[in-house]
Amino acid sequence: MGNFCSTSGVDRTYSPPASPEYGTGSDSPSRFVGQYTLTSIHQLSSKERENFLNAHDPMRVYKLNSKTSVYRTMPREYVQSGRVAGNPNSGAMIALHEELQESPYARHTGARPDKAEAYRPRTAHASSLNTPSLNVMAGRGALGALRIYARSDHVTTEMKLGDFLSQGGKVYSDNSSTSAGGDRVEALIVTLPEGSTVPVKIID
Repeated sequence: MGNFCSTSGVDRTYSPPASPEYGTGSDSPSRFVGQYTLTSIHQLSSKERENFLNAHDPMRVYKLNSKTSVYRTMPREYVQSGRVAGNPNSGAMIALHEELQESPYARHTGARPDKAEAYRPRTAHASSLNTPSLNVMAGRGALGALRIYARSDHVTTEMKLGDFLSQGGKVYSDNSSTSAGGDRVEALIVTLPEGSTVPVKIID
């Protein structure tokens, strides 16, 4: 299941001009994309929206689900009665896969503005979501990657993604992590509504 939300309906699916002229020159595609650039996946057709999410939604890209284990190393005092809350002041940079930003390659490939390949996710600070979050890691190499954060007053914890999702949490790619895109490691930011907590298992 994808990491997808609906909007209030203010966005409209892209509708090209009656007779768009793309031209054949190197500048024509970029002018067209620039003029009609979209900002939300909800402006794409359902097919192109699915194409974009399949390429950028970490839930789909990494085949994550509610049973997926995610790991985090944190100061021991953050774990209270076996549970942990989100951080409202995260400085992580995330990929907002529900919002569109023109791909730097669109002007070179001539990608049309109604196509998923004309865009990439907009990047933003996790704190801009106005929802607490936690940076976590998933994948077979996650525990190994967390060793660099080990401290005598820290603990390594395991959580289930479903405990976040069941409370309205969402999953984003963590673009600021040094482990992002690493071998068998998925660096993620998972939101957790204010006042909510999830159970953790201390494994080290």
